[in-house]
Amino acid sequence: MEDKKNCTGPLMIALQYNDLFDLDSISTSTDTDALPKGRAFTFMKAVQTVNERLVEQNKSDCLLFEVILISKECSEEIKTKIVESVKHYGLEIGKFFFCKKEELINTLQSNKVKLFLSTERDDVYEALHTGIPAALLYDQADDHVFNQLTVIFSGDVIGFSEDSLDGLSEFGFSETQIETIKTAKICMKEFAVLIGQMRRRFGQENSPLCTCVLTSWGSRNVCASALKTLREWGLDVDEAFCLAGAPCSPILAVVKPHILWDGGLLNMS
Repeated sequence: MEDKKNCTGPLMIALQYNDLFDLDSISTSTDTDALPKGRAFTFMKAVQTVNERLVEQNKSDCLLFEVILISKECSEEIKTKIVESVKHYGLEIGKFFFCKKEELINTLQSNKVKLFLSTERDDVYEALHTGIPAALLYDQADDHVFNQLTVIFSGDVIGFSEDSLDGLSEFGFSETQIETIKTAKICMKEFAVLIGQMRRRFGQENSPLCTCVLTSWGSRNVCASALKTLREWGLDVDEAFCLAGAPCSPILAVVKPHILWDGGLLNMS
């Protein structure tokens, strides 16, 4: 177990309220109803399970997930319902931020967010383009189990050398997209290091945290390079998938990750 004095503190993750709650259904609710569960609900429950297990093992553990909720351009009525709904469902939200759309990036930066999650690829891409760690919050069914948090890292982003990434222009990637992917690799390292510290607190069996690497475009060599790099960062993944150009959808449908960190690479697939 890592020395407490070397602990970096909570791993800060930011969500948007329209992912945590299903705002499309609020027209059918009454004033006393909590907001309907959204696509991030299973993620929140899985995160809380990891935190609970960490505290069970060490009550003074300081490396825990902390989730902040960001709400953009919503009415006072919705703001109140957001806070009430979080309490209703027993969700552990560290802080609430109600800000304008143009203030989102500053809010993420000022809170030293280690990962901004969104179900919208465009939101993830925009955040990465400004140097903010961001990944896809994979769309989960409400009946998905809450007892394990699953994270998939892109083997293409991690395993490709910088020269290889420059060669992505041959596949139709723009210069801006390639630079975003390079930024994603840098951001991914810090998160992977922290997740690696968390993962080592649990045994191989019955862990509440599962990590995977998925190589979509690259060869076996790229996948092997990604695994080696992750080990150097202190993370031994639980599963690895090398698809070599095959569709990702069948694997994702089976694994059902909560977090899909592809660095914008799958925007082209």
